Amino acid sequence: MARVAVTTTPDRYRRYAARLEGLGLIPAMLPCIEIIVGAEEILATAREEASRVDWVVVTSARAVEVLWPHGGMPLTPVAAVGPHTAAAVREAGGRVEMEGAGGASQMTNELGALVYGRSVFFPHASGADPRTASALRDAGAEVTTEEVYGVTPIPPGSEPVDAAMFASPSAVSGWFLTRDLRGLLVGAVGPTTASAIARKGVRSDVIPQQPSFDRLARLMAENLTERSAV
Repeated sequence: MARVAVTTTPDRYRRYAARLEGLGLIPAMLPCIEIIVGAEEILATAREEASRVDWVVVTSARAVEVLWPHGGMPLTPVAAVGPHTAAAVREAGGRVEMEGAGGASQMTNELGALVYGRSVFFPHASGADPRTASALRDAGAEVTTEEVYGVTPIPPGSEPVDAAMFASPSAVSGWFLTRDLRGLLVGAVGPTTASAIARKGVRSDVIPQQPSFDRLARLMAENLTERSAV
């Protein structure tokens, strides 16, 4: 069976590993990022902001988990970048009014007139793509942002694998601190991560049409099966 590197943080590994095992793959825990949660005063300010605006825009489940780890998210309408992020919002007690399917750029385009003249809050990680906030402002929204957590690339272990899955540009950076992707099947959860891989001179073999770990895992399994049959 093929061995697949799971490059996210250890706290998410078990859920992802179970999905890969169910598809007949062997997961390998090779974290490439470390999460640094913002100071409590920053998080408190962000929670207050989320409760007073017209819209909250979230482009990662992690931002929701950092701000509302025990639930209690306000019922402010939320635009979530994809199914995984939308699920995190609902689990935290939030109200998803828009669920994207093609990345942050497509989501902000679809929001369009919905945010014109409205106040929008965008909690995000360090190094988040500034184009998200810019696109919202271009759509006529009054946008406030807050960096609620940091992401630090770290080098992965040296365990041999047949494939690697990436869910963020930071994980890509971490991988390339000590390893490369030669000879591996490479999967990216969405276009933003695929672009980060491309900047390293590598083409992603698998990119689901809708950013989702489950879809990525299934496509990886299908491609690895085809490779083994050749």
